[in-house]
Amino acid sequence: MEKRDMAILLVVLGVVVVMAVVVKPILTGKSPDLTLPFLPGSSPGPTSPPPGYQEVATPSTPEKPASKAPTPTPTWSGTSQSLGYVSLQSPASTPTFTRLPEETPVPERLLTYASIESKGGGTTQTISMPFPYWELHYTVDPWKTTFFGETESKAAGIASFTASEVFPSFSIEVKDAADHSLVRRIEPRGGLDAELWEKEKENDPRPWVEKFYEGTTTRSYYFVVHTHMVYSYRMEVKVPERYLGKY
Repeated sequence: MEKRDMAILLVVLGVVVVMAVVVKPILTGKSPDLTLPFLPGSSPGPTSPPPGYQEVATPSTPEKPASKAPTPTPTWSGTSQSLGYVSLQSPASTPTFTRLPEETPVPERLLTYASIESKGGGTTQTISMPFPYWELHYTVDPWKTTFFGETESKAAGIASFTASEVFPSFSIEVKDAADHSLVRRIEPRGGLDAELWEKEKENDPRPWVEKFYEGTTTRSYYFVVHTHMVYSYRMEVKVPERYLGKY
């Protein structure tokens, strides 16, 4: 570049500086702009935002934490493990027992309140029962033979033989005298087998016992007895001795 061109350039720069520093502030009332104008061949400098411009903040995207790889669950090795307690309660104390003396209770003595004895069946008279507890004891004497055989006369030719088998039975119906309702039907447990009882005395169940609990209600009863092939029977109504004089 020649000296003449350099001089012209300096003059132009001086004019620009004067206009920016002196003239423009006077006309506009603003502070002077000391930035250099853009020259050809030079890189643009930072530009100032226009008046009233507000920069809008761009929301930043939060960085995602790096995901951890899942921890593999160990497989069971076959070894048993012992578990402890998170909270432990105190064990209960061992109870102590007092041994009662070995005494055989004295059986309660019973008194006969009424008795019935007969060979055939039938309906008895009414009996009042004011006691809260009573027992019915009964015994039966059945036929000892349960098989009968008979040979007919030979006068008319060849003799024929007839036979019949019998089964003794016995039952008692206890009925309420107020409304004739059935209270209980009683039959000898195990049936009637006089031959067995005669051979084995320890298997003789007689007398049989039936127990009745009446509470505090006074009731009246009668008995309906059914017999079949028995020689005789006996029934006894028994009450505890401690009831004597109280009812």
